[in-house]
Amino acid sequence: MKRLLRFLLSRSFLLAVLALLQIGVFIALALNFARLGTVFYTVVTIVSALCAVLVFEKTNTNPAYKMMWMLIILLMPMTGVLFYLFWGYHTFSPRIARRFSAIERRGSAVMVQDDALLERLTEWEPSMRRTAEYLVRKASAPVFTDTACAYYPFGQDFFQQFLTELQRAQKSIFMEFFIIKEGEMWDRTLAVLKEKAAQGVDVRVLYDFAGCLFTLPSGYDEELRRAGINCRVFNDIHFSWHISEYKMLNHRDHRKIAVIDGEVGFSGGMNFADEYINRKRRFGVWKDTGYMLKGPAVFQLTTSFLKMWDFVTGDETDYHLYFPRTRFASDCFVQPYGDAPMDGESVAENAYFNIIERAREYVYITTPYLILDHEMLTALCLAAKSGVDVRIITPGIPDKWYVYYVTQSYYAPLLRAGVRIYEYTPGFLHAKMYVSDDKVAIVGSANMDYRSLYLHFENCAVFYAGHMVHDVKADMTETLRQSHEVTLDEVERVPVPKMLCQLLFRLFAPLM
Repeated sequence: MKRLLRFLLSRSFLLAVLALLQIGVFIALALNFARLGTVFYTVVTIVSALCAVLVFEKTNTNPAYKMMWMLIILLMPMTGVLFYLFWGYHTFSPRIARRFSAIERRGSAVMVQDDALLERLTEWEPSMRRTAEYLVRKASAPVFTDTACAYYPFGQDFFQQFLTELQRAQKSIFMEFFIIKEGEMWDRTLAVLKEKAAQGVDVRVLYDFAGCLFTLPSGYDEELRRAGINCRVFNDIHFSWHISEYKMLNHRDHRKIAVIDGEVGFSGGMNFADEYINRKRRFGVWKDTGYMLKGPAVFQLTTSFLKMWDFVTGDETDYHLYFPRTRFASDCFVQPYGDAPMDGESVAENAYFNIIERAREYVYITTPYLILDHEMLTALCLAAKSGVDVRIITPGIPDKWYVYYVTQSYYAPLLRAGVRIYEYTPGFLHAKMYVSDDKVAIVGSANMDYRSLYLHFENCAVFYAGHMVHDVKADMTETLRQSHEVTLDEVERVPVPKMLCQLLFRLFAPLM
């Protein structure tokens, strides 16, 4: 039943239904052209033209995204309009917009930047100031120090430390994840959560409805609440008279956040499923990364969780109550940040742009999905043409073959510009990371695709200087040694059927 529900709610199913409806309309018009054809054709042409103008005039929408929707509208002049209005026209009901804005204002009020830290960052590396100030201004994400940091190159390393810290919880445990799946990783975590809840610890779990549709049984949130765990589901299906409520299903909570007692925070690219700790082999070795924070920077993760919690539950949390009390000696600056599709600002993508544009020697990137808009493709190619050593690592074994085809379709222009591309030979690479010039690194949840950068709620962290940057680079260097470097000759020898599939899928890349 759940598989059927997920299929019925998918964009692919809706697109297929609308395509069949379009065919039906054409057949009906062919049979009744003399009586209905002229009037209907005129009305549909006008409506489609107005919709195309609407797409074109959306100045805050990526041009490739606009092009894809205009193509759909042209190919399916009636049903394509319906498809766009439901999946492509990103508006939110006034009620949702007001609630989100109010929560963001309350969250921003507590995230105050210490100007002295910005000055210290500027003294160390002036070029990093603009990157940091952008995130302060547009993501309400201050720069922190006095925060102990640890980097984990594999999920099993992450999970071992996570369980250790979880068992030490005294006051609160907050968890927000896109996917939770029953198995060893989640079952061991759940056992501790139940134990802590029984001890009076404030345990809260938030998971995404779409992400867990296949992985958890229906009513699982109620089961957790009966066990004493305060659980909520982001974007669960419920009846509403407002179409915008259903359009919200296109926006997913893709974040990965765990905070213990407001003092210890975990994040990165990992969900809670056994493949992430390599207890289950789905696509060879599963390569994912994460990090732990202890100290003031944890407050950003806590506030990100609580803002989403308030959005889902309607609560109004006093965020000041959760500021960390402990400080640690640290050799780096830390700047965790979040991104949301409702503020009109592409924070995650712009943070990536800042790294690429300020690179002088090298920038290394890992991403499971490489679906680039024109601006990102241009930035990567320009950096390589300017003498920067640009390297991108993608999976050697894909989890979605059609997305993998789209990823590979970008290889040729990148390689011709001098970008070096590698495929992780042991298996599937799910890590989303940047590192550049031994000065700055990003680790987080945001993929390099349209859904992550424009539609999903995401969270990442920038690390300036210190051992974290070196640890990320060392891991990427080791990953490169285990990867196959793709050559232009290999790309140009792609079989014609695969090339045609790539061209077709790439047209609809913003939907993937």
